[in-house]
Amino acid sequence: MELPASQRVVVVDDDPGIRRYLDAVLAGGGYQCEAFASASTALGWLSGAMELSSMMLCDIDMPGMDGLQLLEKVRNVSPDLPFIMLSGRCDEDLMLRALKAGATEYLIKPARADVLLALVSKHAHGKIRDQLRSAKDALGTFLRSRNLSGGQSASPLLPIFDLLGLKHIETLQHSLRVAGYALLLGRVMGLSPASLTVLEIGALLHDIGKAAIPLNVLCKPGKLTDEEARIMRMHAQLGYDMLSGIPGMALEAEIVHTHHERFDGRGYPRKLRGDDVPLAARIFSVADTVDAITSHRCYRPARSLSEARAEVLAECGRQFDPEVVDALAQLPDPPFETIRNRFPDGATE
Repeated sequence: MELPASQRVVVVDDDPGIRRYLDAVLAGGGYQCEAFASASTALGWLSGAMELSSMMLCDIDMPGMDGLQLLEKVRNVSPDLPFIMLSGRCDEDLMLRALKAGATEYLIKPARADVLLALVSKHAHGKIRDQLRSAKDALGTFLRSRNLSGGQSASPLLPIFDLLGLKHIETLQHSLRVAGYALLLGRVMGLSPASLTVLEIGALLHDIGKAAIPLNVLCKPGKLTDEEARIMRMHAQLGYDMLSGIPGMALEAEIVHTHHERFDGRGYPRKLRGDDVPLAARIFSVADTVDAITSHRCYRPARSLSEARAEVLAECGRQFDPEVVDALAQLPDPPFETIRNRFPDGATE
């Protein structure tokens, strides 16, 4: 029986073993696979049957016409067709080129069957464009309102985190705690109300760029390879790219861009040093570390606030700005405990 277009996936890969694997995985998920060994052959089929397919899975490295060249041709006739680029290389520059060229996702081979089917399901039924549009609209509404007051309600952010696929990757509760801690520090340091609002929004959205990181890198259960770690570090740049196009968001986008910089210049992505790191990002860095140390991790239990203070103090002048460390020392424990109790891990609002 002929399946509807929403269940038909075009696969392009010059490796017959990969084509067989993808065909088996897709068939197991209820999809029909149209497999081609070359980009030119696939393009010939697509020229007369574009409407019969829901998406493409394409290898980036192929003889003759490669995946990037095929992507360009497909985008000329079908700007919205989901296009998942496959690559056997965990290459930061290659991934960025593919995403900038219009790839919907970038998946590193070999991809686990469950990861592959999750991506295909995400895009196959034509809902993802509406979801991303809704996420952008919700983000714009949230940012325009700027009525945060210490993260009193998570409800404006819930649809954004959910639609971008971040709800279970970088939890909303973590972002709310870090924003709350950053506000405590910012107030001690005498930031103006406008600067506090910028700080809070930047802290809430600090990891939004992870929405563009390949799923099998983002959710890898074990230790990342050096190449995978380099791709993971791209989330700061990707987040900046997402936010900098929104009018009036320049300062918040800069926090997102620089939230992994260090006071000693050994951070990323720009290796800024000292006062060249925006003050809001220096404040965020301390707040984020406090939350990381006092939160439970699968590899260790949560530690105390006093231990977090000691660790931050030990990195004073290296990872952290001494002025922010001094602000942390001036704050008593109860305000931190209030924020942690208000936004515990695993909670939803």
